Amino acid sequence: MRALMRVLILFSLLVSAAQAKLDIQHWTTPEGAKVFFAQTKGLPILDVQLNFDAAASRDGNQHGLASLTSSLLGTATKYHNEEQIINAFESVGAQFSNSSLKDMSIVSLRTLTRPAILKKSLDTFTEVVTQPSFEQGYLTREKRQTLRAIEAAKQSPASVASLAFDKAVFANHPYAHAKIGTQESINQISLDDLKQHYQQFYVANNLTIALVGDITKVHAKQIARQISHGLNVGQKAKDNPIVSPLKQSQTIHIEFPSKQTHLLIGQAGINRSHPDYYPLYLGNHIFGGSGLTSILSDEIREKKGLAYSAYSYFSKMRSNGIFMMRLQTKNNQAVEAKNIAIETLKNFRNNAIDAQKLADGKDNIIGGFALETASNANILTYLSIIGFYDLPLDYLSGFTDKIKDISATDIQKAYERLVDMDRLIVLSVGQQK
Repeated sequence: MRALMRVLILFSLLVSAAQAKLDIQHWTTPEGAKVFFAQTKGLPILDVQLNFDAAASRDGNQHGLASLTSSLLGTATKYHNEEQIINAFESVGAQFSNSSLKDMSIVSLRTLTRPAILKKSLDTFTEVVTQPSFEQGYLTREKRQTLRAIEAAKQSPASVASLAFDKAVFANHPYAHAKIGTQESINQISLDDLKQHYQQFYVANNLTIALVGDITKVHAKQIARQISHGLNVGQKAKDNPIVSPLKQSQTIHIEFPSKQTHLLIGQAGINRSHPDYYPLYLGNHIFGGSGLTSILSDEIREKKGLAYSAYSYFSKMRSNGIFMMRLQTKNNQAVEAKNIAIETLKNFRNNAIDAQKLADGKDNIIGGFALETASNANILTYLSIIGFYDLPLDYLSGFTDKIKDISATDIQKAYERLVDMDRLIVLSVGQQK
């Protein structure tokens, strides 16, 4: 059985290597947009993703502004209303989507590459992105939906915990607030605010374009130029400050009428260019990122039966994200679960893992990497990450090699440098009384 697994892993490695050898092309349009392109043959499909540095970290004091601005893209342009835009995409089978996070606002298109279909879908897409018409009726509708989402989040202990943890870790940083804003901030945002946000941040110099599909580089250049040319040149947004490490530990409890307590334990994390990125990535996979087989899950779930799942992760953003352990357990078991989670992290930080766990972690990541680069959509995501976060073009091709070379000592030292056991946020949401 083990021999069969090794054969499957070897096969996955070969597939992964083939996918990782994508010829990633990179250039900058005359207007200043960064472009990343990978040609994939076999399927007559083109995926386009636009990443604007226009997300929640650019809200200023108007929390929710970026999310509202993003949500109105596709509702109206200077020439068409929402129904006409939807029909234009549907008539050629194209898929349009948009979303806004903390670092980036994303606008995406998937379309067939048949010339007539490709032209219509790209023309509609370009019009939506470059010539939006922000109208009060649509803003009123989106505000109403956002306010409902804000109220719903207040009734969810998981949402309450996530927001409180972000506020504790990020303090006064632009990452600290909820991307959808608050009732007060949403009510105060006007149509002019959306227009100003769009004019400042939805510009070519603030844009990364990723294209993946069965087209030539010449055609990719024409498409990127079509999109970029329709935007104002503008200026690239100034970098946000780096998230500072915590100065002291904090224990925070939020009383909530629930049968289970949500536990979040962690601190400020890393960005994708952090010098310890790869050992921390592999270490987290082994410690708490690999589901039921992880060390954290084994201690919390398998040995003690305190939670259905317990996991850890790094959110990797431009100005540093967070490192977090997360689980939920019965209210009367919360203290025990918290103590075990912290002790498990302490042991992992202070001691090198055994050779078998290290080998299994590497095999799991490297074997799974083939699946992560096996589709146009996944390749598009990687190209967007490479472009937006200014990663090297060989990020994909070198990923597995960097994982292979990591030792148990590398992981331990990386965790020693990052994780300060005396400066953890320990946050609980549930019933103590």
